[in-house]
Amino acid sequence: MKIIVAGGTGFLGKKIVSSLADKGHNICVLTRNLNKHKNTFSNNVTVIDWSTINPSFLSDTNILIKLNGEKVDQLWTKSVKSKILNSRIDSTKMLFDFCVKNEIIPQKFINASAVGIYAKESANYNCSVDENSKLGNTFLAKVCVENESNSDIFKVFEDIDIIQLRIGVVLQKKIINLLSLNLLLSLPVPGNKNHYFPWVHADDIVGFINHSLENNLVGAFNLVGSELTTHDTFFKSILKHKKSIIPWVIFLPKFLIKFIFGNMSEMFLYGPKTKPSRTLESNYQFKYSSLQEALLNLTE
Repeated sequence: MKIIVAGGTGFLGKKIVSSLADKGHNICVLTRNLNKHKNTFSNNVTVIDWSTINPSFLSDTNILIKLNGEKVDQLWTKSVKSKILNSRIDSTKMLFDFCVKNEIIPQKFINASAVGIYAKESANYNCSVDENSKLGNTFLAKVCVENESNSDIFKVFEDIDIIQLRIGVVLQKKIINLLSLNLLLSLPVPGNKNHYFPWVHADDIVGFINHSLENNLVGAFNLVGSELTTHDTFFKSILKHKKSIIPWVIFLPKFLIKFIFGNMSEMFLYGPKTKPSRTLESNYQFKYSSLQEALLNLTE
């Protein structure tokens, strides 16, 4: 297959591109910085600029994967919030226009969304959610809804399959190390011990994308570890992973988290029991079904 990846130069994108290339697919990575990334990938990966118009080379593209968007883990000023929302909407329109200019008729569009789509402003969670659940009403929920709904522009392509990847918190070694520093010093962490933490290993995002290419899938899929884990269990698992003698985790009070972080508190207080129901129903087998196993297999 010929696959175009938008947002393929980040932590997750590089893993996805490398895996797809290793499986023999022809990959084109769209980037705004051609000089920076022209030597990033292997020989069967072509890095191209968004301004490229080359139908003779690109028109036989089968699959589109969109991963790009302004990062959410930064201070939410009014300007930043605008970038977080508009970057996802604008990049979808840009990818659509790119297809039109290059006479691409895609068969499948895979779009990166997030489980934040279920978040509530109240941050009161006493239920479980899956792909069929009511959507949330926070800023990030709105971003996810707009991101997914704008994907409908691709429905002009007859018989296209559109897949929404509702991704949880992707485990990274640097993030775990940062969290463990607070825990090892017995410093309070933002969260709610009884809320659920929607973690996922990067290899399972890569794995599910490969799975979706091999199967006739369509619609939304929650990409979160199948072992449902509370905030308390998540942080204690990090302590265990770091072989700490400290058995406790101290959480900042909810009111203080909201006072310190404002609207950003939704990232720390997210907590419905998020189930990957449709993901499991698709017969995808998670590579890392337990958090401890996932923590032991972080490469970066």
